[in-house]
Amino acid sequence: MDLVAGQSLRDILDERSSAPPLPEATVRAFMLQLLTGAKGMQDRDIVHRDIKPANLLVADAEDGEVLKICDFGLAISASDPPPHSEAGTMLYTAPEVLAGKPDHDALVDAWSIGCVMAELVGGEVLLLRADVEDALLELQRLCAAQEIAYLWTIFGLLGTPDDVTWPEFASLPRAAKMPPLKLGQRSRLRELFPEETLSDEGFEVLSGLLTCSPEKRLTAADALKLPWFAADAD
Repeated sequence: MDLVAGQSLRDILDERSSAPPLPEATVRAFMLQLLTGAKGMQDRDIVHRDIKPANLLVADAEDGEVLKICDFGLAISASDPPPHSEAGTMLYTAPEVLAGKPDHDALVDAWSIGCVMAELVGGEVLLLRADVEDALLELQRLCAAQEIAYLWTIFGLLGTPDDVTWPEFASLPRAAKMPPLKLGQRSRLRELFPEETLSDEGFEVLSGLLTCSPEKRLTAADALKLPWFAADAD
């Protein structure tokens, strides 16, 4: 890799912990670069599996800040036969991996990118927002598997999966080990990111990436085609 003389996105976000949230235009510029990089990986059959702010480097350039993806130590080829080992950083790990799905693809990176976007918009790690942290800590105490605790927390935020929203979930290895789920629970994502924080076009990208069912999740290529990025395309 080339030398990137700059900070990680994690460092930048930590330095801004008490500052106002980033402007939406800045978030869009970062996301355009991140999704373009993810599409490049997808076109080459690379699944990164550990996209998070600490693995995104930001360098100053003449025409603005340049975002680069680094640390491919956990990457696999999409053509590798399953089962794939579980990998990644828990707070950015896709639900299907947490549920024990033995074969996963570039859509796990799309989920992680959604978590990064949520952090850029809200200034906090998505699953450690104040309204879910207490429930998460309690579940970690009760559940032997940390993956189940995080999966339960995701459902508490994004809604309980069913045969329509995620048909495959019930057959995944850890589904039967889940604590009782509240049937019919709806997503609260828009409550965390209201319109004054993120426009409808931006929320379309965020919610599309943060979709529990991988079959219904946006790919990087599809996300780049959405209206939120139209101004940058022009």
